Parts: sequence; structure tokens; C-alpha cells
Amino acid sequence: MRATFSGIEIARRALQAQQLSLDTVGQNIANANTPGYSRQVAVHTASRPYPVPQFTHNPINGMLGTGVEIARLSRMRDEFIEMRLRQEQHNLNYWEMISDGLEQVELIYNEPSENGIHHALELFWDAWQELSINPHSEAVRSVVLQRGEVVASAINHVRYQLGKLRDNYNDLVAVKVDEINSYAERIAELNRDIVKVIASGYQPNDLMDQRDQLLQELSEIANIEVVVDKFGAVSVSISGATLVQRTEVFKLDVRPAATASVPPYDRVEVIWEGSNVLAEIRGGELAGILDFRDRFVQDYIHDLNQWTADLMNTVNDIHRQGVDLNGSPGQAFFIPAHAVDPVTADQDPSLHIKVGLQHPAQIAASALVDDNGDVVVGNGEIALELAQLRHTPIDHAGNTIGSYFNAIVSKIGVDALEGNSMVNNGDALINHLENMREAVSGVNLDEEMADMIRFQHAYAAAARMMTTMDQVLEIIVNRLGLFGR
Repeated sequence: MRATFSGIEIARRALQAQQLSLDTVGQNIANANTPGYSRQVAVHTASRPYPVPQFTHNPINGMLGTGVEIARLSRMRDEFIEMRLRQEQHNLNYWEMISDGLEQVELIYNEPSENGIHHALELFWDAWQELSINPHSEAVRSVVLQRGEVVASAINHVRYQLGKLRDNYNDLVAVKVDEINSYAERIAELNRDIVKVIASGYQPNDLMDQRDQLLQELSEIANIEVVVDKFGAVSVSISGATLVQRTEVFKLDVRPAATASVPPYDRVEVIWEGSNVLAEIRGGELAGILDFRDRFVQDYIHDLNQWTADLMNTVNDIHRQGVDLNGSPGQAFFIPAHAVDPVTADQDPSLHIKVGLQHPAQIAASALVDDNGDVVVGNGEIALELAQLRHTPIDHAGNTIGSYFNAIVSKIGVDALEGNSMVNNGDALINHLENMREAVSGVNLDEEMADMIRFQHAYAAAARMMTTMDQVLEIIVNRLGLFGR
């Protein structure tokens, strides 16, 4: 038989369910702008009906409902979208680091401009052209030396700035490794708390949101893979190597690189702490830093060194064929800090190039002999030959010194264009995935307001039902005479 007070119990459960639903709506509205917050929904379900089916029970009247209850507070989250976001995020951040670095390289070269190497080189050829016309003019000779110093200084500046940029990226490696370790420790702590809450029978939605936000931020730094176990804890790995295993953290570290680089600098590499095994980083900001430092900047420095060595060797070879104003054989016009002949790219000549002559009279502008084999001083043939290097090929491909340098600048431009293109493509994909996530997890204030009105009306109706049942019981208890008492 149905209990007398069952109506009050049904109303009570309805009040509690609607109130909890209103509280959930309030939580969503309060966190509408909270990064990483996932919309929560109070899932209503009918409570267990009465009576419990029995073999001796006559089911002719059916089972009677006992009201409503909240089955769970669901966190609206699409794990597939989250996984895709993490994958694309580390790809986007990889290219953003590359693109940012390439933009700085373009600013360092600053081509074309009046302060760049190409313009200084053009003025250098112009000075030799003028000297070929006036080989005895000390003023013109001074201009040649000055413009030679300008070329050397421009090359030095570019090489120094490229080295500083490489060193800055090298220093960033340790910073990013520390960030990864910090994220790993916080994720492990949240794993511990989440497992405890789930074991207690509750759903730690807010803690899971915090952990997912940390995982998203960690995916910006390195390529991570995430696996959730049956207890609610996550395992995080980088290129197959474990970073977080439930509450245990396997940290990364940096050490001086085992192999020397050319040109040498204090390069560091990423290893797993304790095992000293080289960590394989394939994506994210850290991979972008390592690749830009080791592949892009080092290649640009090598190209500049090779071009500088060709410039120095070509100019020096021609200059040694002449004689100066004192009748002495020509010396090397450009010299590195450690004079080695011929100059090679491995000597890092772009960092050390300078004019080796101390006085304008030492410029060997004249040919050593004339057509008759007599020594000639002041005919300007060597200066003319050096001026013609502007158009003279220096290799079998027909490249001049100027076109070779333009090819280096063009390569940087192509790399920068590729970097920008990859960033733009990544941005478009990330925006699409974030819109998909917002459709599932985001808080829509209009929707929440509609839910609030719906639950408010349901709460008012349940309260009215409670009042009605109270009136019914008041009649039964107080108005049915002695039977009622």
C-alpha cells in the first residue's frame, strides 16, 4: 500500500533536484569566462519506483513513481576533440617558434636597405671602380679602406646578431624544460586528488577541468600523448617516454651537448633526468626552439661564413697579384682573427673579418707587370679587376658574389614564408577545433538563462505541490473527527 506521506517525499525530492539544477546553472554562469571550464549539467532521472517487484506481488496496479533524483553532474567534454586540439596545438606552437625566429633573422639581415650587407658591398665595388681611374689618389684609397671596413662591419654585425639569437634560443631550452617539469608535477598532484574524490563516490568535475587545462598548456610546449586509466588518473608521455604515471613524475633535464657544433657554442640538449637518455621532442615550442637553433640559425651562420670566406679569398687572391704605391707585393685585403690562407667556413670568418691593411698606400691597385713584362706602379688594373667582381662569376653555376648573397637572403625569405603559411594554416585549424569544443563545453548564457527559468518554474511547482500535500494531511489529521485523531 502506498504510504500517506509519499506525496510530500516526491515534492521534497523535486525541490532538491530543481534546487541542485539551479545551483549548477549558477556555477555555469559564474564560470562563463573561466579558461578551461566545461559546462556542467545536472542529469535528472526518475527515482526507484514502488513497490519492488516480487513473485507474490499482484502487478495489476503497476509500479508507482517515487519522484526524481540527480543521477550525476555531467561534465560536457568531447575527449576526441580535446585530443585533436592537443595534437594540433603542439604543431601550431612549433611553427610559431620557427616563424618568430625567422622574422628576427629577416630583421637582422635587414635586406634590402641602406644599412645591409648588399648595399655596403655595392659601395665597396664602386670605390674600387673609382680607384681604378685614380690609382694614385690617397683620398680615393682611403675611401676603399673605409668601405672595406663598412663591409666587414656589416658582416660582423649580422653574424654577431645571428649568434645572439641562437644563444637566446639555446637559453630558452632550460626554461621550457623547467615549465614541462612544473606542469608534470601539478598534473600528478591533480591525479592524486581526482582519484581520491572518485573513490569516495563523487565526480571531481572542476579538478578535471583544471587538469585538462594544464594538459592543453603542456601540449603547447611538447608533443604529449595522454591516456586516462579506469581510476580517473592520466598518464602523460612525450614521444613514447613517460612523463607522468598517475602520481609519479619523470623529469626532464638539460646538459651540455655531447657533440660539438660548428661553429662551436655552449649548446645544451634535453635528457631524461636520472637515465641521461636523450629526450626526443617532436613538437611544441621546445621542438621549435631546438630545430630553429640547430637547423635554421646554424645553416644561416654556415651560409654566411661560406659566403664571407668566398668573398675574402676572391678579393685577397686578386689583391695579392698587384703592387702597392711603395712597389711592394699586395697583401691580403681581408683577414680573420687567425690568419689562415685560404679562409674556410669552419673558421667562422664572418665573425672575425676585418680589413688587414693599415694605410691607404698598401692597397695594391696596380698590376705587377705590364704587357711587356715591366714592373708598373699605378696603372689601376688590379683595382679594375676587383671592381669587376660585381659581375664576375665565382663558381661553375655562374653566381657572382652579389648574387650568392642574394640567394642567401632569398632562402631566408622562402623559409619565413613557409613558416607564416604553416602558422596561418594551424591557426585556422585550431580555431575550428576550439569552436567545436565551445559548442560542446562552452557556456551559452542564453541557454543557461532559459534553463534557469525552467528550473525556477519547476521548483515553484514542486513547492506548490508540497503546500497542497500539507493541506491534504491537515484535513486527514485535524478534520476527520476521532478517526482522524
